[in-house]
Amino acid sequence: MSVQVCPSTNKSTSACPFSASEHKNGSTAGRSECETFQAGKCPLSSRAKDDIEDMMIQIPKDMVTITNNEYEVKLNTINSLLPENRQSKLKQEILSDPELASAMREGTKIVHSAAENSVFTKRFLSGDISTDEYGRYINSLYFVYKTMERLLNKHKDDPVIQKVYFPNELSREKTLLKDLEYYYGKDRLSEVIDDSNITPAVVAYMKSLEDAASRNPALLIAHSYSRYLGDLSGGQILAKRLKKHVLKIDITDASWESYEGLEFYNFDHIGNHNEFKNHYRQCLDTASVTQNIKDLIVKEAIHSFELNIALFNEVQYLSESKKLKSTSYNQIENKVKLNFRNAINADWLVGFATGTVTLAFGLTLYHRYMERV
Repeated sequence: MSVQVCPSTNKSTSACPFSASEHKNGSTAGRSECETFQAGKCPLSSRAKDDIEDMMIQIPKDMVTITNNEYEVKLNTINSLLPENRQSKLKQEILSDPELASAMREGTKIVHSAAENSVFTKRFLSGDISTDEYGRYINSLYFVYKTMERLLNKHKDDPVIQKVYFPNELSREKTLLKDLEYYYGKDRLSEVIDDSNITPAVVAYMKSLEDAASRNPALLIAHSYSRYLGDLSGGQILAKRLKKHVLKIDITDASWESYEGLEFYNFDHIGNHNEFKNHYRQCLDTASVTQNIKDLIVKEAIHSFELNIALFNEVQYLSESKKLKSTSYNQIENKVKLNFRNAINADWLVGFATGTVTLAFGLTLYHRYMERV
């Protein structure tokens, strides 16, 4: 039975860069004689003879040394020729045009559709939600944004995060506090934002944000992308649904343009939403990322949508289970109705009094006329 020969050592006893043992002088080195090969540490062990020879031929002369007119292969050179290592090297090169924005948009299409078709989202879009449900929703978002924006600020000097870090234009933590105070009242605000009010889905979301930042801060842009651009797009539609169906504001009312109770959707430091979104996407596309980081960011963006679906489902579950905290908005609404009734009663009384006086005056004139007749 013939011995299989390793091409890296078939011309020189010292040519193999992987072997820890010396071969017998004047002999060809068989794979069966190599301790490195036998230990399973040789990257050439699973390659066919022709494949290895092809790789050896590709090695440039300026990357090897010459000993006795034979090539002594450098370890890092031959490693780079292995297909999996060559692919890995390509994945570590900075992309000249990463197209991150379109990659995330395409990568999240399926999960985005799933989010839009969740029971709570459908009810939200149709305006069929209560103030208690909406209160719980923005309560959850408060903890999410507080965590995300703290991490973005912590890593704001990261070269990737720098590209899309717009705290003045986008930060939502303070606006959510205003809305929570509106729905729950100033006296209950500290209770609502206490950590004891963090639900399981929110805990998972916060942990995912922390984990992403610890693995690579650049992954945070996947979360900021899905949240902020969503708030600037579909969020504006939701705000109109809330005004009409939850806050009971008619489009003809002067208060229609007000964001009281809906500050979360009010980006008052952004002029044209579409222009800003386009600018945000352009900034994303200039981020210095490798193919590997790009792939991880897209994967994280998908996970971000999954976390938001979990928030929607949790609010729906808490509502069905009658476990939602009651908002103070119902009291406000009742007060408005009472004032409206009082206003109607006052108007009626004024009208009645005016009518009575008019009638009396008319009767007086009539009697005087009749006396003359």
